[in-house]
Amino acid sequence: MPRLDQRKLAGMLLVDTPAPSGRGGVQTVREHDEPLHGITTIHQFGGVRVTLVRGGPGELVRPARLIDARAAGCLRLLRPLTGEVWAFQDGRHGTVRAPQLICYDSTRPYRVIMPEDFRLVDVTVPHRLVGLTATEADRMTARPWAGTEGLAALLSSLLEGIGRHGTEVETAVDLLGGSVAGLTAALFAERMREVAEDSQIARQALMLQIQAYVRQRLPEPGLSPVTIAREHNVSLRYLQKVFQEYGSSPARWIRDERLARCRAELADPSLDHLPVALIGERSGLYGASHFSRLFRDRYGTTPSEYRRERG
Repeated sequence: MPRLDQRKLAGMLLVDTPAPSGRGGVQTVREHDEPLHGITTIHQFGGVRVTLVRGGPGELVRPARLIDARAAGCLRLLRPLTGEVWAFQDGRHGTVRAPQLICYDSTRPYRVIMPEDFRLVDVTVPHRLVGLTATEADRMTARPWAGTEGLAALLSSLLEGIGRHGTEVETAVDLLGGSVAGLTAALFAERMREVAEDSQIARQALMLQIQAYVRQRLPEPGLSPVTIAREHNVSLRYLQKVFQEYGSSPARWIRDERLARCRAELADPSLDHLPVALIGERSGLYGASHFSRLFRDRYGTTPSEYRRERG
């Protein structure tokens, strides 16, 4: 595929026109989480998927006519290892090279171009795991992160490490997944603060930051609304107000996140060697009977039954 100059890059628009799937290096994306062509390795960390991709010049196109608004969406964060990536979405475009990062949202039309041979890391994160709706995510898309300082540098370095040692991380996938999801959510929270226009967006940014903080600390038995409020320099009452806007409470959200992580781990065949009680403890739910009761109340089945029925 010929390299486009910057004038053409700036003038490209996303339009609802067919793309020749499979020909000329163009991939028409039909599913929200469809992997990129040229995959070399995939790692699944609970709800987070990290894909190492190597390929030649190519283009991803997702036109509006193929988007199912009912399907759960996700954010795709790209970290080039070699080569360049151009992303177009929501009336913006961004160009990145290592160590930069850029993201796009699966629920709206987009175009992603790799104008030369490339290697990259593609992180696919469901909206739920980063606490964003599709509408809120439009503040993130096609806006590059420099990747040289702060949270962006930490995440960029982690993804570079996965890209370099991707075949050697199988024994630590659960730990790496938590780090990738937590840093990604924190990075999005930081971006939300940068583009905040009113107090509502500021509260959304705080919510993202809190969710990232909690997910990193789910195994800690002392995690509570009081400790969260103290760590984020807000009152407990204000913390409860922020969660109330999302139809939840801090304590209920912590419990639901713990149970969701447990369900993801019970569904993962690579973790079948872990006892059910240990699965609960890894997410901060101590006591086998307590864990089983909470899980049954939430999902209508016990953890052991859920694991057996998975097959």
